[in-house]
Amino acid sequence: MPSRRASSAEVKARAAQARRLAEREQVSGEIRTPADITARRKTRSSSPSGSAKTPVSAATTVPERTFPGRMILLSIVVLVVISFLVPTVNSFFQQRSEINELQSQIAAEQEEQAQLQSELVRWDDPDFVRQQARERINLVMPGERRYQVMGDPEGNTEEIQPLDSSEVRHDLPWAEALWDSLVRSAAED
Repeated sequence: MPSRRASSAEVKARAAQARRLAEREQVSGEIRTPADITARRKTRSSSPSGSAKTPVSAATTVPERTFPGRMILLSIVVLVVISFLVPTVNSFFQQRSEINELQSQIAAEQEEQAQLQSELVRWDDPDFVRQQARERINLVMPGERRYQVMGDPEGNTEEIQPLDSSEVRHDLPWAEALWDSLVRSAAED
């Protein structure tokens, strides 16, 4: 009985290996190796070198990958393209920042324009025009009287000492000091 079990295990192993080979063949799809490489592999596998390696499939095995010259050429081309793109991308980002600054300036100018438009609309109102005429240039309507208070509105309590005409005040600006001296000289006469 042990031989039957061993032989059935061998049959199962061969069936599993055949199934794996079929799956690999199916998965490999369109990948094919050149005919001369395939022929060399067949001669290597059929030669009695001591080990019983079974290739997956002579028609579907692919040689080892090496770093080909095409890859080097492709990487050089990519580096050249990147070197041409870097200044362009840099200028793109600079222009985007300038556009953002200009858009913020435009928004500020539009806001100022809206304020000026609202002020212009206020000047179309006759009541506003009358109020501004009274406040700015002291106009009054016919029949009204306007009183204007002269002097310090806070009521300066400091006593002013009369000065002689020979004394010069140094605490005033020059124009007011000149006017003060003229007033004092006229008052003495």
